[in-house]
Amino acid sequence: MRRFARPLGVSAALALAGLAAAGCGGAADAEEKKPERTASPSASSAKPTPVVTEKPAPPAVLLPGAARVVRPEIAPANGETVGVGQPIAVVFKQQKVAKELRAGIEGRLKVSTSPKVPGAWYWDESKGDTRVHFRPEKFWPAGTKVTLDARLAGVKLGPGAAGDRDRTVSFTIGDSMVNTVDLKARTLTVVRNGKTLRTIPISGGDESKGFGTRQGIKTILAKEGRVVMDSRSIGIPRNHPDGFYGSYDYSMRETVSGEYVHAAPDNAESFGKENVSHGCIGMSTENAKWLYGLSRKGDVVDVKGGVKPKPMDRFGNGYGDWNIDWQEWLKGSALGLRTG
Repeated sequence: MRRFARPLGVSAALALAGLAAAGCGGAADAEEKKPERTASPSASSAKPTPVVTEKPAPPAVLLPGAARVVRPEIAPANGETVGVGQPIAVVFKQQKVAKELRAGIEGRLKVSTSPKVPGAWYWDESKGDTRVHFRPEKFWPAGTKVTLDARLAGVKLGPGAAGDRDRTVSFTIGDSMVNTVDLKARTLTVVRNGKTLRTIPISGGDESKGFGTRQGIKTILAKEGRVVMDSRSIGIPRNHPDGFYGSYDYSMRETVSGEYVHAAPDNAESFGKENVSHGCIGMSTENAKWLYGLSRKGDVVDVKGGVKPKPMDRFGNGYGDWNIDWQEWLKGSALGLRTG
């Protein structure tokens, strides 16, 4: 019986979400912090917009003629339409950002939304990179227009380092797509704009062999179509009983380390009955094609029900932002809640 792993190549764009891939469900070379799970966020449009008073930002420290000029990577890209789970990510590669400078930098990262959606930034530092992500308390309301005005030209990041230039990025939140995976029931339930469209029989990661699917809230990082998967990428020879090599269609990446939702016709006898993969969520080709056609980057995949839970990484292996409790998220910000 064939199982699945990561593809042979990884898009460079995934650097925004984390590190180099290690394998489908395999050990990610990412910072492992146990998240505090809360109830799955729902669209923030369900509640009236609260009255918010922003904490004033101090002036950013400028560093003219910096020895090192850093061009931060920003996601999503300008003009994109993304799912309701997509955070704004600003990544300073191989650059530590001094904590005493962060409030001034946050003041230069202005997020405007229509309609207004309050949110906050959260700082994370690992593997030499500094990430600052912005998200609301709940998932973005469908249809929200978002603009990030990142005025970082000459702004000091650390000793001898400054931002390179100002940038403006605008994107749109598309339809709400929340996919809930129940590893115990071996199902994936698709809810689009609050309406349940289909419950799909699936097979998840084999926990008995240490290949459990990461649990928690993840997002679709990329729609990659047909992906070549090779067990050697996670250290398993092809001729091993757990070895495999082949192409899998309608593949959508959830983690940088190589967890996917994809068609897995060679595991058809396991759908709805047992979890046999190395961490991927496999389903019939018909269901995978249907789901692929409805999905986009930033859609939510919420995994629950494992016997031996392996939590989704908060940062460094995709977008695990939504697994952080909102009060803790606010504590990770230098300025706290922003009005949007």
